[in-house]
Amino acid sequence: GPILTDNGNAVVDAVFGEIQNPAALATEIKMTPGVVEVGLFVGLTDVAYVAGVSGVERISVTRK
Repeated sequence: GPILTDNGNAVVDAVFGEIQNPAALATEIKMTPGVVEVGLFVGLTDVAYVAGVSGVERISVTRK
């Protein structure tokens, strides 16, 4: 069955390829009735660690 959060919300994990505009996509998803939150952490962090077949990649940005 589906994976549920502590509040009983279903968790959906899917791969759709590279996201060209994460901020716009996050807004669009959040506007969908029934969506509680998204896993796109736009503007919330400066460093991300991404695991892949060849290992872990560190991605960072410098804010102005």
